[in-house]
Amino acid sequence: MKPKVYPPDFVGYENLIAFMEERSLHKLEGDIVEIGAFMGGGTVKLAEYARKHGKTVHVVDIFEPALDQTASKSGMTACTVYEAYLEGRSMIEVYQEAIEEFDNIITLREDSKKIKFDDGKRFFFGFIDGCHEETYVTSDFHTIWPNLVSGGALGFHDYEYDDWPEVTKAIRKLVEEHRGEIDEMIEVEGVYSIRSLIVVKK
Repeated sequence: MKPKVYPPDFVGYENLIAFMEERSLHKLEGDIVEIGAFMGGGTVKLAEYARKHGKTVHVVDIFEPALDQTASKSGMTACTVYEAYLEGRSMIEVYQEAIEEFDNIITLREDSKKIKFDDGKRFFFGFIDGCHEETYVTSDFHTIWPNLVSGGALGFHDYEYDDWPEVTKAIRKLVEEHRGEIDEMIEVEGVYSIRSLIVVKK
């Protein structure tokens, strides 16, 4: 039997996982939350890491590419980019096929602005790579941050990436507004030299 081929990872999740392992974040209370899974190529990497430590990955994504009409500087929309990689396939079907071997993934197929976790839910790591509009990045932060444990980390993809300026604009505002709650900020290299910014909660 051929080994399963997973969808590509456009973030560089290995670097995020290396960061978590280096900091032993899995020893903290809680699970992992990912907002924006696309085809699940990164989700399965998070789930494999989480499974080693008895943790769960909570995934939030509406899986409807047409709903992200954020325009890049070149005028191309995020939707166009997603559909190019999907090549006519259904985003949710590609994702479901990718994660089918993992029993530690909880998928919330919903607009991330409508998600609110219970006060008792805890996360030691969160990652935001959903809709690229400023309002969504801001909302996604506020969905995760109250439930992130002390010493936990929250990552934003597309930091300082020219194609999606709204993402960086939102991140800068959030960092300034929550500076007193942030212990450390680390930039992590990713695929195509697109960085992620990780903020560690005091």
